Amino acid sequence: MKTVIRYSAIACAMVLGGACSQDSTGTQATPLLDADVAMVVADNTGETVDVMREPVQFPVLSIGFSAGFGEFNPSTNCPYNSTTKRLECPPVSRDGGKLTITRSYAFWDASDVSQDHFDALLTAKANIQATETGERDLPNWSATVDRSRDMTATGLAGTETERTWNGTGSSHITRSRHTDNGAERSYDLDCNSTVTDVVVPVPRGADRFPTSGSITHTCTVTFVGGPKDGQAITRTATVTFNGSESVSLTINGHTFDLDLKTRHRGERGG
Repeated sequence: MKTVIRYSAIACAMVLGGACSQDSTGTQATPLLDADVAMVVADNTGETVDVMREPVQFPVLSIGFSAGFGEFNPSTNCPYNSTTKRLECPPVSRDGGKLTITRSYAFWDASDVSQDHFDALLTAKANIQATETGERDLPNWSATVDRSRDMTATGLAGTETERTWNGTGSSHITRSRHTDNGAERSYDLDCNSTVTDVVVPVPRGADRFPTSGSITHTCTVTFVGGPKDGQAITRTATVTFNGSESVSLTINGHTFDLDLKTRHRGERGG
């Protein structure tokens, strides 16, 4: 068997219990491919959950977003656009200027009438549209990311104890470099995600996480470099929420533990 991005058949047996999975082209996948995709999905899921948990508090100056403890509190730097019927915020920087985030918000009452501001009692539904572009640089993983999200929260009217999120997202990730386990692997990924009935408790708390629902990511992974350079496969990853910080992330028959705070993933077993 030929070496696949520095991993031999022996490594395959050690990492995946003796069986290298087959990709959609019928060729053998790299032993750590699922773990690498899990790392990308973990970061994306963590960002999505942060948006749902905040959802955001806008500072007066356009210097960033801060935790909103479950409230929508736009300030004057996110004016209401009567044409789009959205509160549109200017781009802000994060992670030392490496990442640029743009968000806009829309609100409706129980009769589905658009509102020009959030009302803690009368707003029944809220929509967040967000983009995130720039560089991600974490231990053992770095990439250039271009992500977008379109998510709607329902159940906001009155004194709420929880809200339910549904929506979609997409991401284009280039130069995704993974360096754990002594080797460097690189991919480009195009992913689409679906947020399905994710229930988030209100008010927000440091140790309060989605209690149910799921996010599914379908990713086309293209190998960069090595003997499989240019080959593409598909992986579907599903994150299932249970109210705790640690949730399950399943990819191609492998289950990982995902820490929603640290965005770390660890393999639980096949």
